[in-house]
Amino acid sequence: MPPARPLHIKLQKRIERLLELLAGDRGVIATEFPYRPVPDLQYWFADVAYIPKADWDALPPDDYPIYAPPLVVEALSPSNTAAKVNRQRVIAMPAGTGEFWVVDADRRTVQVTDLRSATIYAAGDSIPLTMFDGPRIPL
Repeated sequence: MPPARPLHIKLQKRIERLLELLAGDRGVIATEFPYRPVPDLQYWFADVAYIPKADWDALPPDDYPIYAPPLVVEALSPSNTAAKVNRQRVIAMPAGTGEFWVVDADRRTVQVTDLRSATIYAAGDSIPLTMFDGPRIPL
């Protein structure tokens, strides 16, 4: 696989910065965060993930625990297809992910799936961040 396109990296960085401002001291926003939501499954790397401070502090230094971040953000790309991302969402959500975002730069949309529903946000909309006490991210 070729490396990520500059657009992909720029999206990751922009989302990381926006979420860091809103998360504050609640936890860590990480790009390319490795996670394994269930045993006997390969490791995945979230383009952007939110890890609460208690979870971050509890991560073992030399092992990869079974863990699904509460917020996973994936940007569609040639190596990260809609089908692959959907499989990740279907497995991560019951394992502990509370929100799973799919960013489609070509369509300029973000699909946010939580435990109740899925909503597609487009340019001009703002995404509510319930896990950070209600601020919104403008799209």
